[in-house]
Amino acid sequence: MPSQPSRTRVVRRTRWTAAGLLVFAGVGVIGTPPLERTQDAAADSLVGLWIDSAGGMSTYHGFASASFTVTTTLFDTLSGRAKRTRPRYVWVRKGPHGEEARIERWEGSGLIQQGFNGRDAAWAALEGELLPDTAKDVREALYVSRDVFYWFGLPFKLRDPGVYLSYLGLRERPGEVWQGEDAPTQLYHAVGVSFGEGVGEHQDVFTYYFPPGSGFPYEVTYVEEERTEVNRLLWGATGWAGTDPGSDFLYPYVERRDWITASGKRTKTLTISGVVMNPEVPQVRFEVP
Repeated sequence: MPSQPSRTRVVRRTRWTAAGLLVFAGVGVIGTPPLERTQDAAADSLVGLWIDSAGGMSTYHGFASASFTVTTTLFDTLSGRAKRTRPRYVWVRKGPHGEEARIERWEGSGLIQQGFNGRDAAWAALEGELLPDTAKDVREALYVSRDVFYWFGLPFKLRDPGVYLSYLGLRERPGEVWQGEDAPTQLYHAVGVSFGEGVGEHQDVFTYYFPPGSGFPYEVTYVEEERTEVNRLLWGATGWAGTDPGSDFLYPYVERRDWITASGKRTKTLTISGVVMNPEVPQVRFEVP
């Protein structure tokens, strides 16, 4: 287990030797999940190292609820300038019926609210008034609710049932380098992540690129269900949030993720801030208005 991080901004790194990583030949193509669960020791070792670097599964077990702000900034690819910024205010909780989420954001029409409580259908409202089922925000409510929980739950969510891991070998990253990054010029250990039937709302396919010697990925790519274009995002520094100033419990989260094109142009940044771990969140926050 890595040493406990301080309460200042920390990125922990774990190193291993080449002999300590199992490398298998003949790995199948990502995008076609196996029909049954298979053990891939090389992929499991990389994900296990990431989990250990993030505090171990006991850290995820100590996470009951959280609140945070996700700020999306969109960029013009020609000038590199920010053209739009939008914060979303998020509450997540391990509730009595499963994973719960509530997301709020301001739009021109007012305050949009989306939620899911694990029991009822996901919902969306405008200024507290339920929107019709045909509204875009309602159709996207379940995906958005599970999305914020999934990303905040990484890397621990990669141990969920129905998640398939495949070691894809040493690879180059799939595209050019963004000018704003300081990327190592080397090959990366690639781990494919896909999902079993009925797991999640979409059968998206992910690839995580780990620099040799690091317990954290550097880039993540994904292909959305029924699409072919590759989405690239750079995995930023890991921040740590505690439950209170005197607590020994610290939870890891990614402070920032940058989306870039195949040609290395930045299109979007997601920043997580204001993280509060295990706040008292009343059940009514997740219920249908």
